[in-house]
Amino acid sequence: MRPIVSGCLVALSLLVLGGSALADTITYRWVDAQGVVHYSDQPHPGAQEIHLTGAQTYHGTPDNLSSAASPAAPPPAASPSAYRSCAITQPVADSSLFAPEAVDVSVRLSPALRPGDQLGVLVDGAALQPQGDGGSFQLPAPDRGAHTVTAEVRDAEGTVLCSATAVTFYVQRPSVNSPASPIKPH
Repeated sequence: MRPIVSGCLVALSLLVLGGSALADTITYRWVDAQGVVHYSDQPHPGAQEIHLTGAQTYHGTPDNLSSAASPAAPPPAASPSAYRSCAITQPVADSSLFAPEAVDVSVRLSPALRPGDQLGVLVDGAALQPQGDGGSFQLPAPDRGAHTVTAEVRDAEGTVLCSATAVTFYVQRPSVNSPASPIKPH
């Protein structure tokens, strides 16, 4: 037989909702011969004592209360000029280049660069000029050492629409102390 909860549960709920009045309140719970569960603030033979310590409550600020009552604002719609992705495809991250005359830099955008937007590529903070289609750049005669390439697409107002993950590459050059090249001539 399934126990049925009596109307005393309603009284218990009201006590719980009372909040601060529950500090150290004792309630009694028992099940009668028919399987009905009872709750009371008065002792009963064979009843189990339940100690209630205050209900968990939340007192929101007026801002929280007003935002909870009103429906949430819809998320801003994606801009029609938004780019799904932009990535530096050349040079490859962490690659080492030996004595290059120039380093080609390529950026892939999806979708393609839109009218009015500009793709900017920086190597170590210095801007490169586009070559041809606008997604290709070239760094002439890079110095030896580590270099970092970054790329961004900006709209006419200068707002960044897409930013590629930075790529670091390394240039190795013969030393003046040891000018011999490790690469054998062809």
